Amino acid sequence: MQQMFLPALILVFAWMLNSTLAELGTDKYLVALLGERLPAAWLPALVFLLSSIVSFSTGTSWGTMAIVMPLTIPLAVKLAGFHAGASASPVLVATVGAVLAGAVFGDHCSPISDTTIVSAFCSDCSVMAHVRTQMPYALAGAALAMACGYLPAGYGITPWWLFAVGGVACWALVRFRGKTVREPDK
Repeated sequence: MQQMFLPALILVFAWMLNSTLAELGTDKYLVALLGERLPAAWLPALVFLLSSIVSFSTGTSWGTMAIVMPLTIPLAVKLAGFHAGASASPVLVATVGAVLAGAVFGDHCSPISDTTIVSAFCSDCSVMAHVRTQMPYALAGAALAMACGYLPAGYGITPWWLFAVGGVACWALVRFRGKTVREPDK
């Protein structure tokens, strides 16, 4: 119960913040402020960065989703020119994906995340040692997601091409930058 108290408290605070932001009409304010100024093509990448920062800072992916999703979807709908009955635009779909992926990325890298703390405990290492060992992999994945996913998706490139390009980029990263793991001396 003691271990679950802090994560549950963070989620309650995230829901409270979400309710406050909704009551204040923050989503409408952001649409009015950025709706004409922000290029739609940049929205998924910026939302990924925002979600990553919020999740890293708070240590919760679920709380980040609860905070960022209601703020960014109305903005994506406005920028993509989405209307009822139309199929979802690549910008809208990529923006929703960016919230989810950024939240998980930030949570994975955060030293105050419950999953990071539990993973470090189960690996029998310090939390910061676990963060240091996971960070290069997570940052490489985030960079590939930005370069081969969110930026091209914002310009309307089909996800099927992006899956292929991302897969090749992951293979190339492992093939040309990866290092062979040596067995420990006995």
